[in-house]
Amino acid sequence: MTKTFDLIIFDMDGTLVDSMGCLADWLHRAVKDHCPPSVTPAAITSAFGPTEEHIIAQFVPKELIQPCLDKYYDLYQREHDRVYVYPGIEDLLLAVRKQGIPMALCTGKSRRAVEITLDRLAWRSYFKAVITGDDTKRFKPDPEGLNLILGQIPAIRRRTIFIGDSPADLAAAVSAGVLSGRAEWGLPGRMPRVNAQPDYQFATPQAVIDLLTATAH
Repeated sequence: MTKTFDLIIFDMDGTLVDSMGCLADWLHRAVKDHCPPSVTPAAITSAFGPTEEHIIAQFVPKELIQPCLDKYYDLYQREHDRVYVYPGIEDLLLAVRKQGIPMALCTGKSRRAVEITLDRLAWRSYFKAVITGDDTKRFKPDPEGLNLILGQIPAIRRRTIFIGDSPADLAAAVSAGVLSGRAEWGLPGRMPRVNAQPDYQFATPQAVIDLLTATAH
């Protein structure tokens, strides 16, 4: 059997799990007592990209960052059932593993939050490398996270694909010299416009499986 890719790297939020709404809610509840009413969940969402600590730092004084972060993690842990795995993702991860293609995770969120999710979903065994926002100095669209993964897992860049939902994911893939795959199942019909076309567009997780199946022989 010929592998379609040497390595598949996934974004997490908006790609593997539907979590944007609850993340914004938890961050908002963590900071709202220390912010003006103009700081809404929508305002929190507009700050997404870096780690939760960096997001919180945009809304509260320095001395309140840690207490707000502690409250956020408490909510994340207690209400994790609100994190929704997109239909077909479990099948996709199993299909990739069955083909023997290594997988990695590249996300801007904190390692603590990522590890909570990986443990709750029993996903740790799927990923040979996990790079979080805590591991990088620069966040997507900078390719630092992808380059760190490629330093850990031997793979040809043009046989490596980064699958994500955002323009920042696509830009990071281009900058890293890897293939880009756009996960369109999260917000169908409302995907943000991008300046460049991805190498692959996937309407559903099954579309990724179909590509792997069709090109493997």
